Amino acid sequence: MKRHALIALLLLLLLGSAGLNGYLLFRDYDCYLQSPDEIYIMESGILKRYETFAEGETVQFTYDFDHASYDQLRTEYDLERLAGEGSELERALRLMNAFAPRLRHQSDYDNHVEMNALALLSYSLDNPAHGINCRSKAQILNEMCLALGIYARKVWIMPNSVYDQDCHVVNEIWDTALGKWVMLDITNNQYWVDERGTPLSILEIRDRGAAQAFCTPVAPGEALNDLTALQRSHIDTFLYIMKNLAYIQYLDTSTVGEAGTRYRLLPAQLPMEGRPLISRASCEAAPGH
Repeated sequence: MKRHALIALLLLLLLGSAGLNGYLLFRDYDCYLQSPDEIYIMESGILKRYETFAEGETVQFTYDFDHASYDQLRTEYDLERLAGEGSELERALRLMNAFAPRLRHQSDYDNHVEMNALALLSYSLDNPAHGINCRSKAQILNEMCLALGIYARKVWIMPNSVYDQDCHVVNEIWDTALGKWVMLDITNNQYWVDERGTPLSILEIRDRGAAQAFCTPVAPGEALNDLTALQRSHIDTFLYIMKNLAYIQYLDTSTVGEAGTRYRLLPAQLPMEGRPLISRASCEAAPGH
């Protein structure tokens, strides 16, 4: 008994010593993973290294505003009333804000439902047992915007890691008053702005990340009087989007379902086989140009 008690005492002393050493080792340092600033430095450094894009094709995007299913989509989900009046961005933001909270996110959803808004809404809207992923949510918002005559496209934003299979899918809509594309993220119910509160495209967000210039996600309806505080409150999605901007994939056709060709906008320093390349100018051009 005495021998067993002695062994137990020695083990307790060893464990206590290890715990004390660990405390002494880390007490003056914050954990790296608890420091958003350090993570952002890493992520923005990746974007800076891959700041310029490879030459790609000049691609003409096409947009289907006349699909037979749009009448049902508009009527069944009351899209015109929910979107209201105003600019393309104002209307699209109202749509996003109306539907985002009603679609549960499920990252491991297996895409078994047909990839169109009517099928996906029938399966998932107001049904927490039927979660869907960002790709499906972006399809819903894209078709809703097209049904209301808003130029919209579905975009994949991608990380730079062979070990990271988690990308994100968002939308961009063309706003006539701003004269540019604006990113909408229905999964997080957010859009992004600069230090003046101007809404941003995917490429503008990426450029700002590479330069460590200010930008932040915001939710529809949030006051823009303290953008720094907003950035802090949304630091999780801020860092998530930044890590997924290494390269970008665009579908050249916007319609019901996924159609056409998916092109890569790929950094010149990140060679990759597979999908055809698109030029940056094609991605920034106004619809029809």
